Amino acid sequence: MSVSPQNPKVDDNLAFTVGFKLEGGIRRNFVRRLWEAAYDEHDLGLRMAYRVELYKQRSKILPSSQLKKDKFVRRGVFFWTRNPEIPYRVWATVATEFETILYPKTEEEARNMLFDVTRSFELPASLLGKGQHTLEARIHAKWGKHVFTERGEASAKGPAVRIHVR
Repeated sequence: MSVSPQNPKVDDNLAFTVGFKLEGGIRRNFVRRLWEAAYDEHDLGLRMAYRVELYKQRSKILPSSQLKKDKFVRRGVFFWTRNPEIPYRVWATVATEFETILYPKTEEEARNMLFDVTRSFELPASLLGKGQHTLEARIHAKWGKHVFTERGEASAKGPAVRIHVR
């Protein structure tokens, strides 16, 4: 997670960028050979539901307070291809949360489009108030059962970022 500016004034806007990669079995199993097996079983895609939350840490006694929350979905859709540039019968497209459909050229590019995420948030510094603040990002990903994977979910916390509002 990164924030700019590092030393904002109380009337500035803060820009936060949270980036993460989903690793593990779900990413390893998102390969062309298994796309074809899924397509043959009428399993036509993978839906990934993501949630990114921005929290302000408080003392040990008080729980963290949520500043911003963003939910979005990305889909990997398998289709019968007739593209002469792709030598396989089944390929994948990735539909992003911005209603954009991406056409990857390689399997690795498809995995990156689906499982590598960067989100941006904007908050007024006045929401935090003057003083030293510690912020953290919490990430949650969820997917359903498919031919190539079981249903599952993953969550993580990003490293804390300290900022001083003047």
